[in-house]
Amino acid sequence: MDPNVILNRVLRLARLDTSVFDEVRDDQNETVPAVIIAAICAFLGGLGSFLWWKVVWGSEFEPDGVFLNTLLLGSIFTLAMYGVGALVIYVVLAQMFKLQVDLLSLVRVMGYAAIPMALWVLMFIPMLYPLFAIMPIALLMVMMIYAVQSVSGADSTEVVIASGVGLAVMVLVLGFFAQAGNDAPIGAGIFSILFDYS
Repeated sequence: MDPNVILNRVLRLARLDTSVFDEVRDDQNETVPAVIIAAICAFLGGLGSFLWWKVVWGSEFEPDGVFLNTLLLGSIFTLAMYGVGALVIYVVLAQMFKLQVDLLSLVRVMGYAAIPMALWVLMFIPMLYPLFAIMPIALLMVMMIYAVQSVSGADSTEVVIASGVGLAVMVLVLGFFAQAGNDAPIGAGIFSILFDYS
């Protein structure tokens, strides 16, 4: 596990070089780095949500336990739901479309596909936070499509359906918990912002 190689792949994906998915798909040494990348991106999403409360809304509108609920619990919950979304994609491909898909290969490519979630860290910028709240979701869908295509070899319709269902499950569950109140992991990425203040 060479950090320079991993950083190079992350930077290439940031430039939308999707050939990275083909490189990591079958490399068993990339499983742990892929999970770490997804965890870092989820943490950056939680940090962005926390900073959004602090900078955009200020302390007078801050809910109780904003640090715990946005940065800590929100990051963990976002990562967990991203994992559930990947598992849903696997089930859709294997059960609905009857495709042979290696689960660990899917984990590797989905870990790298999580990179757009890191953009949520910029939600604290006043006036621009809607852009950095919504755009990463669209980019995440695009990256998921390329990742799933790489690992499954499915046709484009099957890939879009599987990716869309996986992302929809993630968004719906995170959105539900974002609306559940101050005791829920409201920092589930941007979902406390979209669902509570739309």
